[in-house]
Amino acid sequence: MLFVAAFFLAASCSDEKVVVDNNPGQVKGLGFSHKSGLYPSSFSLTLTSEEGTEIYYSIDGSVPDPKKIDGKRILKYNSPINVKDRNGEPNILSVRANTEKFYMAPDDPRGSPPTPYYPSDDQVPKATVIRAAAINSNGSKGAEVILTYFIGSNLANYSNNPIMSLVTEPRNLIDTQYGIYVRGPSDRRWNSNPSYNFCMRGEDWERIAFMELLIGDTKSRSAHLSTNVGIRIRGGWSRDRGQKSFNVYFRSEHGGINNLKNYKFIPGAEKSNGQPVDTYKSFMLRNGGNDTEQTKLYDVLIQNLLKDRNFATQASVPCVTYINGEYWGFYNLQERYSDNHTEYKYGVNRNNVISYDNGSLDDGTPADESLYWAMMDYRNKNMDNDTYAEFCKIFDIESFLDYWAAGIYINNQDWPHNNFRLWRTRDLEPGNPYGDNKWRYQLFDTEFSMGIYDGGAVRDPFNAILNGENKNHPNNQLFANLMKNASFRQQLRAAIIELHDANFHPDKFGPELDRLANIYRPLMIDYNERFNSWRTFDNNVNNARKYLNDIRGKMVNEYLPKYLSN
Repeated sequence: MLFVAAFFLAASCSDEKVVVDNNPGQVKGLGFSHKSGLYPSSFSLTLTSEEGTEIYYSIDGSVPDPKKIDGKRILKYNSPINVKDRNGEPNILSVRANTEKFYMAPDDPRGSPPTPYYPSDDQVPKATVIRAAAINSNGSKGAEVILTYFIGSNLANYSNNPIMSLVTEPRNLIDTQYGIYVRGPSDRRWNSNPSYNFCMRGEDWERIAFMELLIGDTKSRSAHLSTNVGIRIRGGWSRDRGQKSFNVYFRSEHGGINNLKNYKFIPGAEKSNGQPVDTYKSFMLRNGGNDTEQTKLYDVLIQNLLKDRNFATQASVPCVTYINGEYWGFYNLQERYSDNHTEYKYGVNRNNVISYDNGSLDDGTPADESLYWAMMDYRNKNMDNDTYAEFCKIFDIESFLDYWAAGIYINNQDWPHNNFRLWRTRDLEPGNPYGDNKWRYQLFDTEFSMGIYDGGAVRDPFNAILNGENKNHPNNQLFANLMKNASFRQQLRAAIIELHDANFHPDKFGPELDRLANIYRPLMIDYNERFNSWRTFDNNVNNARKYLNDIRGKMVNEYLPKYLSN
């Protein structure tokens, strides 16, 4: 069991920093009689503090400021708190979808918003979150502590899936000017400048939250990880969903840890040497993107099936999430690409990593961008054998072939003009095969594939890349130019056949699809109830199975002879 230590001196009531030590519930003189977790029945929670101090606490994530006591959400501690099953009690955060606008405006130039949905009190399961601080007679505030409690059968539907409690000052999410989860001022639109608050990116739109990871089963839960973190809204079009994705960052400046070390946070996450990833700087809570309301497992399935190929993939596990004590559905707790992640996975120096993500430099210096465009300039060269050999010296060709073979096989429709990421080292790192200055791909956001909106129908993926509406994108142009070389076509054909024979063989994809479906199906039931979503889980699972069965004959008998014969 891992608890994270962080020590500081809090100076004001607005400071959100939280101290958690190796004995949760005993924080700088502020004591809780019960630790975070799942309890069989209601209990009385006793808070204690040093002599000469008074305790103030909140139940909605608010900073416990004595100047803001309202007797409902922020209170003064005078007697033990009755911690009980809160299911059915009035919504606090989720009801703000109506007044603070979690969805885009109905008249947005982008088009119609998703149907705004305001759940009833009964549709939002609840935990008890106590955020407390001790204040002395001079008005100085000591360290805060935040703990989360579940009662009885609160977690009965979640098996042994991890539970995450995120707690943050509500202003961080719903304030019109400052909140990251809302539209913002009334003149904001999706493509305006500035855009909706929930479309904004960068450090200015990162907020402090307290994160607690509870591990166990339906009868017993305890906190294995507790720390302050930074949170941002992430994603593309899926930011318009009621359940929005988050990037989560470990940062010491937020009063928590700077890196999560020696902890196997995401099951299945592996380094290039096959050992578990046990260091993290950040991670994602992903809503499923284009698969948010269907199954949430398309991307997970694809990445799991492709994890042995010559590109990076992201491990993930479903994680039931509560925000300020209210059920927010389940997310995929997933690895997040960054220079830190590349260092942890491949053993290269993160300061030597150049990453190019969706059309812009993500890691590196402005001067490094010229290295990317020098590689992309091969889309304009005569692709004879000598030129192809040159290209193979600056790009790990096995990574290129496997990556494009995978995108073609699953017919990823939000790619290659979008959702692409690749990296290399700037300088050579002798002795490390990944420090050879060659570009390599990192796979992500693959769920807009396998005919997800098309009943699992098979379409010609080559034609879409070579002749579709995005044919003039630099990625498409590079692929089209490489296709002029007979050696490349032969190698690509072999890579696709490997996927056909191994990674996407029915004996491989069938059991994995069934395994994931059995995990995700019960979780989608509560998610559907909470967000009033489509309830088409099994249909979409069957559509994925249909696609992966049907593409086999189409690929071998039609597409490969048409596009990759010599």
